[in-house]
Amino acid sequence: MRDVSMAVTIDCGADEIETAAAFWAAALGYDRVLPGYLVDPAGVQPRLSFEVVPEPKTVKNRWHLDLYVDHLDALQSKVDELVALGATEGLHFEEPAHGYTDVFTTMLDPVGNEFCVCAPHVRVEDGAALE
Repeated sequence: MRDVSMAVTIDCGADEIETAAAFWAAALGYDRVLPGYLVDPAGVQPRLSFEVVPEPKTVKNRWHLDLYVDHLDALQSKVDELVALGATEGLHFEEPAHGYTDVFTTMLDPVGNEFCVCAPHVRVEDGAALE
């Protein structure tokens, strides 16, 4: 039995909360149960909470969300879908790391928060998936 669950809280300005919550609800297929509170309808993934803070974002996030597609072939179409929802496409990377593929595109959500769209990591040697 699990005794904790997880939510990710994203700070934003009062004028950004609606845009941010609407984008992430659409991007993840989450339900908005409160204006700034999103839940995975399957109850599997972490909840997202958008909190209004008085100070503006001034530097790069110290951490970010990674959205994984099921297959490498789906990466660009997911990026395109997110751009259509208001995200900004950044740089694309394809570099092996520690013997596994590392393919991802950096992005910004509509209010400037960094995130990445990633392909699954597979072992370069034999194509086995990272478990």
